[in-house]
Amino acid sequence: MSHIAVVDDHVLVRDALVRMMREAGHTVTAADNLEELPTEGEQFDLVLLDLDLGGAGLVQEQHIIRLREHGAAVLIVSAAGSPRHVQRMLRAGALGVVAKSDSMDDLGAAVRAALSGRPWMSPMLAQAITLDQVDRPVLSDQELLALQLYACGLKLDSVARRMGVASSTAKQYIDRVRDKYAKAGLTVRTKTELYTIGVEDGFISRDDTAAPAG
Repeated sequence: MSHIAVVDDHVLVRDALVRMMREAGHTVTAADNLEELPTEGEQFDLVLLDLDLGGAGLVQEQHIIRLREHGAAVLIVSAAGSPRHVQRMLRAGALGVVAKSDSMDDLGAAVRAALSGRPWMSPMLAQAITLDQVDRPVLSDQELLALQLYACGLKLDSVARRMGVASSTAKQYIDRVRDKYAKAGLTVRTKTELYTIGVEDGFISRDDTAAPAG
């Protein structure tokens, strides 16, 4: 049978997936995060991958690409992630997405499809992704830095001092970020909304700081 890796930082979920895959006759390797996944001497046919690995952060496109380069098919099994984040994972090469609210039958069907090289997605999840076709904007280095500093809790004056610019300039950078999201069809007004969308789009790491209030 196939060699499957299960990467999930939630012990109960990970153990349940491991048990199900072993009962189906597969060889299984489990890990809390991608860094713990063996890369030497191990060839995985399929990786069942959570999108939010806790302290290890959100899975990004390069993680999917790296797994694919090592010959593994990738199937996202996750309760986290916005439709836009999921879209990026699919474009990077993941063969499908199973929500943790889906059934074990759905998971089994998804695994069989992925091992055969075929894409799979539940109808409900496919509809949700289709309804949210928004790509993340392209930010300049200064816009990205301003977003990270401001959304993670600093006031505009502090952002300006950290960047070595005037407060009005720092505000312009934040306004440009908001404008770019608005042109992409997404309104982000508050600092909390900027933080949330920044995390979802991979601009901000969850470990940078706690989410700001307000």
